[in-house]
Amino acid sequence: MDTPSQALAAKITDRLVREGLITVAAAKKIQTQLAEGKLRAEDWRLPVELAERKEAKS
Repeated sequence: MDTPSQALAAKITDRLVREGLITVAAAKKIQTQLAEGKLRAEDWRLPVELAERKEAKS
């Protein structure tokens, strides 16, 4: 059973993927850290930049 933090992190990362802000692979990598409150602003930068590059190539 997921904790409330894990459930919220899953919803957040799912939404970010749907909006094209991060990739599915990035979501899987950061979801646990997000649930544990261990992400910093710097941790978001690379996944967002990579998703932007992928979107620009499409």
